[in-house]
Amino acid sequence: MSYRLSLKKKQLLITIHVISIISWFGGVFCMFMLGLYMLNSDNGEQLYYTLENMHLVDVILIRYTALVAFLSGLALSLWTNWGLFNYYWIVTKLILTIVLILFGVAYLSPWLSQLLREADQGRSLALINAAFLDKSYSLLGGAIANIVALAFMTAISYFKPFGKIKPKLNKSKS
Repeated sequence: MSYRLSLKKKQLLITIHVISIISWFGGVFCMFMLGLYMLNSDNGEQLYYTLENMHLVDVILIRYTALVAFLSGLALSLWTNWGLFNYYWIVTKLILTIVLILFGVAYLSPWLSQLLREADQGRSLALINAAFLDKSYSLLGGAIANIVALAFMTAISYFKPFGKIKPKLNKSKS
């Protein structure tokens, strides 16, 4: 028989899960707002320090809270009656969470690091560099995609659409 959480442990894990998602969502929204502010920088110092703050938000508010949200969601699925592969909404959230984390690790964080290096070297000249601006808009697009995906995952957690995954029945031939 698999492990099941007691009510108190389940409530604690749900609290951790919800707080981590709120923090993740807040961090992504903050990144988006700082990204808009960055594009309207008046000088190189403002550009650099805005990107430095974005990097700080990425490291503190997004990376670890996304990981905690993933792990706590996994634990809630495995240690409650919901199960990991019993409902389409849970599988959808699992896939989207993994995609968002991998997209952040593979693209968003490296883009941000590159923008920070370029702003450190070129300061206000970076804002007239087409490659810098393209990467900045890509970073903003990534933030928007994260906001939409996190809002969608929140909605399906509440409404629980799509139904239960029905196991395939093996029909034996006689």
